[in-house]
Amino acid sequence: MKFSMGAPRIAAVLVGALALSGCSVFGGKVDMGMSEAMKQHCPPVGIVAYTGQVTRFAGAGRQSGDVALRAEVTNLKISCGSPEEKTRVDAKVTFDIVGERGPASSESGATVRYFVALADENQKILKKDVYETNLTFGAGGVTISHEKLSAVLPQKGEEVPYEEILIGLQLERDEFGYNVARGTGK
Repeated sequence: MKFSMGAPRIAAVLVGALALSGCSVFGGKVDMGMSEAMKQHCPPVGIVAYTGQVTRFAGAGRQSGDVALRAEVTNLKISCGSPEEKTRVDAKVTFDIVGERGPASSESGATVRYFVALADENQKILKKDVYETNLTFGAGGVTISHEKLSAVLPQKGEEVPYEEILIGLQLERDEFGYNVARGTGK
């Protein structure tokens, strides 16, 4: 995975999420289904609070009939391999973005942006990349985009890498505010 250092925007979102939620940046760390051996080799991964969903509206209205798009990050999973030399961890992260066309839209698709970031043990953002996926709605107005990412993380001997992998939708300020106001922690 290639990371860039475009952290200022995500740092502001994280600080806002922490201040408003009174909890960690994660909507929830993922470790269900991981063996103890895998937990020893994989860094924690999670969805940043208030960035796991997006609701976009057509126009200024904020009623259910004004919704143009809803999308959500789901099925977040991580798997890791550790090469023989014990200097790195090869992490594979997969997740789905489920999108639904709202009643205020007749579009056949939409573009959703998401981020993947690394944070240190103090939750300081070290690296961040932003990606986009194109959602194409089927006859029922619903679609799923399967996302797969790879990261090579440094490892010190037998220790688990201290970095945390953060996932979330790249929200505009009003979209983030909408999630906070609704209490949509995921």
